[in-house]
Amino acid sequence: MEFGHQFNNTGTPGVMLNRQLTWRTFLIPMLFLAMHLFFSTVISALYIFGYIFVQAAIGAADLGTLLADPFALSDIIVTHYPVISAILSVALIPVCLVYLRLTARRDPRTWLTGKFRPSDMLASLAMMVGVIGVVNIYLNLLVSLGESSPLIQKMLNDYEQQSAAFTAETGYFWLILGISVLTPVLEELIFRGVIQGELRKAMPEWAAIIIQAVVFAAYHMQPVQSSYVLLPGLLLGLAYYWSRSIWVPIAMHCLFNFLGSALPMMIGENEAALNILVYTEMGFIVIGLAAGIYMLLSRRQVNAIQH
Repeated sequence: MEFGHQFNNTGTPGVMLNRQLTWRTFLIPMLFLAMHLFFSTVISALYIFGYIFVQAAIGAADLGTLLADPFALSDIIVTHYPVISAILSVALIPVCLVYLRLTARRDPRTWLTGKFRPSDMLASLAMMVGVIGVVNIYLNLLVSLGESSPLIQKMLNDYEQQSAAFTAETGYFWLILGISVLTPVLEELIFRGVIQGELRKAMPEWAAIIIQAVVFAAYHMQPVQSSYVLLPGLLLGLAYYWSRSIWVPIAMHCLFNFLGSALPMMIGENEAALNILVYTEMGFIVIGLAAGIYMLLSRRQVNAIQH
């Protein structure tokens, strides 16, 4: 993979900019992760208190009882997570955009916003569907291993409880908007935009891609989810670099969340439809590999022409 060249934000060869490890390389990513965690906590708390006060005001629940019951508060977060995530994203997306636009004026490597080729977008989406197929196989393997390993079974149980947050109790509108649209946009701006952008200024692109993927996986803070999110994180970073456009990983991430969370919830207990979805995703593993090879060869050809 040809990671050695430096490109401007239009996707064409630009002025060679020196790589230099500075305080920004790690401090800026840490600040954005801390900001995300802080506002996630604050917005969740404000939403909980606002919700229970409204419920108490209309006589649907007793204020004192809700405040004294930690399980009830936790349940509110779980069932209203799509709404909370939408509010968080709306609050932080402008912050990320302002930062990226301002810093890109000084260094175009900060984030890549060039015009993507339709073939790159289609190939990237095919790869992402294939990755979901790999994740399905991996989760089935963990379930099998969990039958003989209490530790793995415990992690799976914790993962299932966390997955309960992807609920349609607040309506499909919020499920799709919060989980499948706004959250992917925010996470791509932070992890591929800010983090990968800062790292690429200090190290080869391959190293920036690996590190941002590890950080992306670790930030999910749940062993099962972190383990399978690593592969999509690598693919998102690669597609971002190959396509030279942040819109490509954003579309990939939206598709991943929709097919992996929103659509299964919408299908519900329709086992036949779920099986069709799962087998289709597994079938895309081969298609995704072919798409990845195409995208790699295509990028090499473009680099050869440009140089």
